[in-house]
Amino acid sequence: MSGETLAFFALAAVAIFSGLGVILFRNAVYCMLSLILNLLSLAFFFLLLQSIFVATIQVLVYAGAVMVLFLFVVTMLTPGSGAAPTRDRIRWQWFAGLGLGVILAGALIYAVQMGAVAQDVCARTTGECLAKTVAANGSTETFGLALFNGYALPFELTSVLLVVAVIGAVLLGRRWRREDLAGRDASHGQR
Repeated sequence: MSGETLAFFALAAVAIFSGLGVILFRNAVYCMLSLILNLLSLAFFFLLLQSIFVATIQVLVYAGAVMVLFLFVVTMLTPGSGAAPTRDRIRWQWFAGLGLGVILAGALIYAVQMGAVAQDVCARTTGECLAKTVAANGSTETFGLALFNGYALPFELTSVLLVVAVIGAVLLGRRWRREDLAGRDASHGQR
């Protein structure tokens, strides 16, 4: 057996057992760590296929950013971790969030009026379309230009969607104290 074949079977064993760990562990943090290990083994599979760029993106984006974000959310929402949540004592956060939302909306309106959002990939390049260049050349530089120039709006909308999902998960997983629920029920009964 060659070294590549041995590496493949070792990675296959790691991928299978880490995949089983995602399903079988009862602790959510262990499940997330098993999923990170599974995604890292997938990146090593890409390296075995001589695809360095895809392996790097796999580690940076999925095993790095997205899974660490999910791990952070899971540790925040784990039942019984820490004391019961208290009321928000920093009221200025609401005003800061509202101000930043107004700034974001203003920036988006300005971008739409200036035509930055309406320009497509082909309009930003000289010569033939950037998407055709990526398909023909396949270089990392043209892929980066297409992603961060021509497709910047969908890329940023995806990041906003992830933030909204995290906020929703935190609010849905928040454990309310009985006093808070009794206070809310009493205030609804008075109206």
